[in-house]
Amino acid sequence: MLRSATTKVRYFKQSSIVDSLLASSSPLRRAPLARTIPPALTQTCHRYSTTAATTATVDDEVQTFRHSEPVSIPSKSHKDDPVKGPVEMYDQLVSEGKVNSDDHQRAIIAQLQRIWMGLQSYYPDIKASSPSQEQHQTRGGWMSKFTSIVGGGHGTATHAPNANDVVAPKSLYIYGDVGTGKTMVMDLFYDTLPIERKRRVHFHAFMLDVHARVHRLKMKEPERADVLGPIAADLASEAYVLCFDEFQVTDIADAMMLRKLFTELFARGVVVVTTSNRHPTELYKNGIQRKSFLPCIDLLLEKCEVVCLDSTTDYRKAVKEMSQIYFHPLNQKTTHTIDQLTKDLTGGGKMAPMTLDFLSRQLQIPEQANGVARMTFDDLCKKPLSAADYLELVKKFHTIIITDIPRMTMKHRAEARRFITLIDAMYESKTKLIASGETGILEIFNAEEGGNEFNDDFRLMMDDLKLDDVSSPLFSGQEEAFAFQRALSRLIQMQSKEWFTRPT
Repeated sequence: MLRSATTKVRYFKQSSIVDSLLASSSPLRRAPLARTIPPALTQTCHRYSTTAATTATVDDEVQTFRHSEPVSIPSKSHKDDPVKGPVEMYDQLVSEGKVNSDDHQRAIIAQLQRIWMGLQSYYPDIKASSPSQEQHQTRGGWMSKFTSIVGGGHGTATHAPNANDVVAPKSLYIYGDVGTGKTMVMDLFYDTLPIERKRRVHFHAFMLDVHARVHRLKMKEPERADVLGPIAADLASEAYVLCFDEFQVTDIADAMMLRKLFTELFARGVVVVTTSNRHPTELYKNGIQRKSFLPCIDLLLEKCEVVCLDSTTDYRKAVKEMSQIYFHPLNQKTTHTIDQLTKDLTGGGKMAPMTLDFLSRQLQIPEQANGVARMTFDDLCKKPLSAADYLELVKKFHTIIITDIPRMTMKHRAEARRFITLIDAMYESKTKLIASGETGILEIFNAEEGGNEFNDDFRLMMDDLKLDDVSSPLFSGQEEAFAFQRALSRLIQMQSKEWFTRPT
C-alpha cells in the first residue's frame, strides 16, 4: 500500500529524521549495550571462513563510531609512557606490519602532526553564551522562516564584539577516492591526541544530533531567532576538536544550516579535521538553493587546509583472503545456503519477530535470534526508514542477514539511497553482513539505466518543491552513483575474512 503524499514528501525533505528524534532528550547519549555473540558462530567460521569473538561490548553512542579502516591503534601501556604523535605511531604500525608505508598517507599525516603539535598548548576559552547577536526574526514564507533559524542568506553571520578570538591551529579537510586510507589517518590523529574534549563522529550522525538539538531548543524557546549560536556553544564546550568522517551534503536542510553552524563553531576556536570523497567546491553541487550554501564552502576554504589523499591503492579491496557472505542468483540453492548460515549463526535458536521501540517510533524485525536479524531488502529499503532506524538496528544486532537484494537502476533511487545509508551504518558499527541478491555484488546498482524514470516518491518531492528541472545530480543519479561507489567498496571489505574475524 502506498504511503500518503505528505509522508513521502516529508521523508525526502529529511524532516522524518527530525520527527523521529522529537521525544529524545539526548539521542547521542544513551547507556552502553552489551551484545553477546554465541559460541556457535565460532564453529561457523571454520565452515564459511567467518568468525567472531564470543563476547563483545559496543558503546551505544552514535558519536563513538570509530576505526572505519581495519587498523588497530596501539594504546599506551603505562600512564608515564611518552605520548606518541601521528607520525611516530604511523611508523610503529608500519614496522609492525599492520599497514603498508604509503607516501601519500605520510604527506597527510605530516599535516595532522602539525595540528597535533599545535593542540598541545591550545585551550580555547569557550564562551557559554552565543556570540551571535541576531535579534531579528524574518517574516514570510517557509523558506524565509527557515533561513532565519539556520542563518541562511548571502551575508556573513554577525558576532558579538566579545566573541572568542583565539588563534587556533588551522583545520584540515582531507578528500580523495574511496579506500585510500582517509579514515585511518584521521583516526590515527584522534587516537594519539592527548586531550579529553575531543569528538570523533560520522558526519551524518553529527547532523542527526544537531537536528535534535535544534528541535529541543525551539520547543523550549519557540520565539528565539538564533538557535545555532547556543547549540554551537554547547558543542564547543563539549569538544573543541571535532573529527568528522564522510563529510557530504545532499540535503537542503543540512545545506542551509551548515554555513551558520560552522561560522559559530570556528568563532569559538573549534578545530575541525574531516574526511570527504569530494573537494569542498564539489559539495552539494547543483543542489537546491546551492547559492545559499556557497558561503559555507568559502568558509571551509578559509578555515581549513584542503589536502588530497590521492593514493592509487584501494586498501579496502586489497584484502588477503575473502569469505563468501554474498550469494547470488536468487534460487533454491542460495536460499538453502542462507537458511543453513542462519541456523549456524544463531546456534540453532528459534527465530522470532521483535519490535524495537525508540525515539517514539517502532521498527519491526520479522526474524531474529541470539543477536542475529534476518530481513528482506523490501523490509529495510522499500519502507520509509531513515538513518535513525538503521542506527538502532545495528546497535541491537551483531549480524544482519539481508535477503532478496534486487538489481537497482535509477528508477529505484529511493531504495538505493536507503541501502547506501544502511551499509554505512553497518560499516561504521562493524556489523557483520550475510546477503543474497539477484546479481553479483558489483552489478547491484546501475546508474546509467532508468535515468528518465521517476517513482512516486520523487515526483511528489518535485511537486512539493515546484521543480521541473531534472538536470541536477539530485535527479540525474550522479549523487547516487558517487555514493554507491563508496558503498560497494565497503561491501567488498565486509566480505573479507579479516572483517568477520575482528571483534564486533
